[in-house]
Amino acid sequence: MRQIIVIFMLAGYFPIVSSQNIAWNKPVTVSSQEKSYPAKNLTDGQITRESCWMSAKEARPPHIIEVDLQKYYNIGAVVVHTGIPESELRADEKDKAAGFWSVKHLKLQYWDDANWTDISGTEVFENRQTVIRFDFATPITSFCLRLLSNDGESIRIMEMEIWGSLTPNMPLPPSLSPSVAAKSVPEGKRQASVTVTKRNAGTTLKYVGYNQGYYMPGGNASAWIAYSGVNSMRVWTSLNDYVPENAVENAENVKRVEDFDARKEKLRHSPENNPYIRWESILPAFSKPLESTNTMVFDYALEELQRLKIDVVLQIGSTDFNDTWANKWKQWQRYYAMAFYAGKKGGVEMFAMQNEPNHRHSGPMTIEQWTDGMKIVSDAVRCALEDVNKLYDKSLQAKFVGPVTAGSNNNWWAEIMKQIRTDYHGKKIDYDLIDIFSTHSYNLPAAGYLSKISDIRGIITANHPQHRELPVVFTEIGRWMNAYLIDREETMDSPSLFTEWAGIYANNMKNGGYGMWAFKFANTASSTYPRGIKSGHHLTWQKEKIVEGAFTNIAAGKPVKASEGVTPHLVTDGDKSDLSAWTCSSDREKWIEIDLGKKQTVGSAIIYTGSSYGLYTGPDRVRSLKLQYRKNNTWTDIEGTIQTKYLYVQAYLPFKEPVATDKIRFVSGDENVKVREIKLFGSASLSKQQNCYDISGIQRTGEVVRLFAKGFKNGRDLMETTCTADDADLDVCTSFDATDHIYYMWIVQRNLFTYHLDINISDLEIADGAPVTVEEVSPSCHGEVAYRHTYEGHNLKIAVPPQSVLLVSIPAIRLAKGIVETAADAVVKYGKNIGKNFGNQTTMAVELNSGTAEKNQVACLKFDLSGTDVHHVGKALIAINGNSSDTVPFKLHVYAVADRQWNEKEITWATAPNLSAHESQVIFDKNVSIAGQIVLNHRKEYHCLDVTNLVRRADKSITFLFVRELRQLGDDIDMDRKGILYARESESPPYLELWTPQ
Repeated sequence: MRQIIVIFMLAGYFPIVSSQNIAWNKPVTVSSQEKSYPAKNLTDGQITRESCWMSAKEARPPHIIEVDLQKYYNIGAVVVHTGIPESELRADEKDKAAGFWSVKHLKLQYWDDANWTDISGTEVFENRQTVIRFDFATPITSFCLRLLSNDGESIRIMEMEIWGSLTPNMPLPPSLSPSVAAKSVPEGKRQASVTVTKRNAGTTLKYVGYNQGYYMPGGNASAWIAYSGVNSMRVWTSLNDYVPENAVENAENVKRVEDFDARKEKLRHSPENNPYIRWESILPAFSKPLESTNTMVFDYALEELQRLKIDVVLQIGSTDFNDTWANKWKQWQRYYAMAFYAGKKGGVEMFAMQNEPNHRHSGPMTIEQWTDGMKIVSDAVRCALEDVNKLYDKSLQAKFVGPVTAGSNNNWWAEIMKQIRTDYHGKKIDYDLIDIFSTHSYNLPAAGYLSKISDIRGIITANHPQHRELPVVFTEIGRWMNAYLIDREETMDSPSLFTEWAGIYANNMKNGGYGMWAFKFANTASSTYPRGIKSGHHLTWQKEKIVEGAFTNIAAGKPVKASEGVTPHLVTDGDKSDLSAWTCSSDREKWIEIDLGKKQTVGSAIIYTGSSYGLYTGPDRVRSLKLQYRKNNTWTDIEGTIQTKYLYVQAYLPFKEPVATDKIRFVSGDENVKVREIKLFGSASLSKQQNCYDISGIQRTGEVVRLFAKGFKNGRDLMETTCTADDADLDVCTSFDATDHIYYMWIVQRNLFTYHLDINISDLEIADGAPVTVEEVSPSCHGEVAYRHTYEGHNLKIAVPPQSVLLVSIPAIRLAKGIVETAADAVVKYGKNIGKNFGNQTTMAVELNSGTAEKNQVACLKFDLSGTDVHHVGKALIAINGNSSDTVPFKLHVYAVADRQWNEKEITWATAPNLSAHESQVIFDKNVSIAGQIVLNHRKEYHCLDVTNLVRRADKSITFLFVRELRQLGDDIDMDRKGILYARESESPPYLELWTPQ
């Protein structure tokens, strides 16, 4: 059945009486089109996927459609048919999330004889339907209508119906030249001039934050959060987990507001010893692990975030609100208890109630429930922090964050604003119940945020009793929500995705945003996504760490036969590339059979399906699958392996019980099947799984967040920055950090060519000789310092690579350069070499091999800082020369360990600081920090990281560890490869570049 959105008045899909589809066969002009799906299909009367219009695959937003009606009409309705009709979906398309093929964001405009004017109420966000209908209470008179979409990818629309009737007594309209034309994609290099002045152009975001992931004692989350540079974390809690109903008074005799107030006054007189809140039943939960999508120990998370000076937004979940005073008293106590404890323990000031209360999977709550709850919860939070301040001599300032809605909900926002100065007594008050206005946003590209915050602000001021503005934040934001990203080719490392992320930050900042909390810090697992979400900015093991290279693959090289399809033998050849796969297309159940040669015990399997670009998922993955084993000449399903809607290209299938067999069969009912590799492991693979909540790596979007936070958090001054290029895919912003006296420039370009920027910063009065550094995220860089320049004159000349993000750092004070040579360096080796010293070599290899212990190597460098005033260092860069052992890039992590002493001629793997005794991995404590990651290419060249903050925190020395660690399932691209680093004994030694104030 076709799904319909109805905007405005009517509730069904019925043409207006005495009107007709006046768009039928009318001329259409579009901003771009695919040759096989031209613009004329939009008005041909055929609602089918074969007769749709599609914007060009390479087209950038906005996508525009103009329909020339050729006469004046009274327009009463517009119907947009988008996506693919359900009846025409192919088998491999039916399991996509709702709206996957549809236009996500659009609005309508009409020509008012002078301008293109927005049609009120027609802006749609995060659409999931195939039919969108707009009905107008007052008909619009025009002869030309257009649709605009800010979707970041190619869109498809099957038909645009415009319903209306001829306007009587109107002349023929004047000739109107189309305002859009097909755009060509620029090629080659382009030049642009940028000018930065001291004139203020606003402020940066106050908060650059993340939504929490795993946070367990003994883990490394704190180190990665510190590396991210964010200044806020949204922490997830539920009242049922920490303050259940039986932990507070449930009194049915609370029937009036007077009863409520009397109890409230008595409780506040003695917050920690009263007859209402049973603290003895609440407190133990805070110090225990809570297994969830964001497994954590709450006390530990609060302590660590406070240590890191990270402001917490405490998201407290509960939908249990009704209009009885007994319920209001119960909920007031519960929220008060959470806020009191969080304020006392962790200094928390920002609190939010029920996540996405308007979402169909989150209650949902009615607007009346939420606004009544707002009045209770806002009061509870403020009272709790007031009482913490009195009892513990603190100065916490309560900030209620709301309504944390899903998507764009003008009616919710308007109603909440109307009641923002009415308390739970029904009385008008002189302060706002909401301090920070929050909502969530997904699926929009950078261009979609040019005016979104100002649009929200307009609704706030129009409905606020005092017409006041509120700070506007996105407590959840993502380029794609996971339900869509899971079926797309892009990963969080893809240029098309991380450049949009960077542009989203730029546009929300320029539009006056107050904060953004990226969703989410790590790819944690849930019942819906058991192997983790694809939209996590950092990698984790989803608790269960699988090191497939550590076990013998008993399927390797074994003979294979298949029911049909080509090259089945390739699934056991050890090659997981796209060119080494079994493929089969038919509507029959199909299988491949692996002959183990003799009876063996099998305990688990890993199956690689679909295309290899999928870090977690790909649209061509196998969805329906199972494994069988041969027993007594009968094929029997293996428990634990039967999957009907599998989400991942990498299928890890632990058996419920090991099986003894000589043959294993893979079975799938999918129409199109592609299997690149099948690995089988013995029963030891089940017993040796490790529980692990650690961050195991960072993706390029995470590096984008880090660089933006470094330059543009804390509400810094924005400098006026102008650019001669009229290009929506180029962003240039400049801020000033008054604490460290550094100007930062944010340069984002989403084009496929190189921009050569001539940047005039003469107005900033930068001293000649200032060290300018450029940190880069691009297809070839992961956030390292890609370019260094000593400033001379008034201009910087920077080449911005295709699809790249740059953070330019320019010190505003005069600095003098110094070089600190390496005090010691050595390579340490695992396995049989764990106790041997290799400190006198000219090169140091970095290597990872889970199957051969001796092929694990880590490079260690130490710098002596005893003669340096490290606390006043203006800039510190570590530089090391290196290359990969072949033509494939080799990526490694760099860690810093403060003040650990070791001797180059004595150090071994066993004595090296903070190395695991069991694998190539760093063991974290409070002296260990992440310095970054570098990518070695086949060229021998220096690589640099900005380590200023790490040097400032050191005292007598700093050690850097260069490690190639296991990042996720299937991470064996570097097996039998090495990264080569050149030691201090070589002709190109490492060094530490320190710049100190003159």
